[in-house]
Amino acid sequence: MGTVRTLLLSTAIALCGCSDQLAGTEGAHGTTPLRSVVAVTSGPAELLAAAAVGQARVERVAPSGIPLDRWRPDDGALDAMVSARRVLVLGDEGEPWLQRAGLPPSRTARLEAAVPVERWIEVGSFTHTHGGGESHTHGGVVVETWTDPDLLRAMARRSAVQLRSALEGGGAAPPPGGLDGRIDAYAAELTALAAALDGRALIATHHGMEYLCRWAGIRLEVTELELEGSGAPPNDAAVRELAELAGQEGAQAGVLVWPGRLDPTFAEMAQQELGLRSVDFDLGGTLSDRDTLTRLTQSVARLRAAIAPE
Repeated sequence: MGTVRTLLLSTAIALCGCSDQLAGTEGAHGTTPLRSVVAVTSGPAELLAAAAVGQARVERVAPSGIPLDRWRPDDGALDAMVSARRVLVLGDEGEPWLQRAGLPPSRTARLEAAVPVERWIEVGSFTHTHGGGESHTHGGVVVETWTDPDLLRAMARRSAVQLRSALEGGGAAPPPGGLDGRIDAYAAELTALAAALDGRALIATHHGMEYLCRWAGIRLEVTELELEGSGAPPNDAAVRELAELAGQEGAQAGVLVWPGRLDPTFAEMAQQELGLRSVDFDLGGTLSDRDTLTRLTQSVARLRAAIAPE
């Protein structure tokens, strides 16, 4: 990772350390009492906050289903976060709005602080066009670190210490343990998926599966189609690359994985012209009626069933 990005991540870790030391800070506005809740804006943060202090003390301040990189807090959401005893966030890479939100560092816990710098995955920048449109560039850090079982455990341990120490003495005790067992079940599904692939690569429409594939030893080929229901044509280079990958019989599993919104029109074309079955894969980043770990585990099981039907 580049020097500048390493510095940013190190700064975030340092701020999170300050948060631990200043856990006793009182009042969002002078003498105003803080509410004894953990405010969350993402699926992973809700999962880990609920495991640490109980679901009843977790407050959502973002709507369900909106991609993390598109949501921006309004005044009401900011007020809710500022008045909460703790705010649990992914960090600047996963939630760009944080850089301008001005949340109190002493009460903002960042999940990214549990990820060692060397474990982040960065993809190279590349420039392309969509059907003759203007060229633009992609690249940067892959944010879905919580999909790696080991990194998820590290986030759970760190956030549990931070949140329980801040919210102790009020409300119900956290529920009995069980998150470790659920992570074990998720890891077992990943291992079974790797066995079903038997060395063949997965083809995906973006890089969100990089961490889970690295953990499981699965080869992942990514082609950035960028459709997401927009109706715009996919970028030309991605379509050519997808056709090349689909032509490598025996080297890939015959599925096109959508770690995001599935585009039915392109999925049908991929099936008819390239012989690739499309499988949607919920990475669990957004808030939803099902928690992140449930969605991840079910996605892996669904993908395995598409590759090796029983």
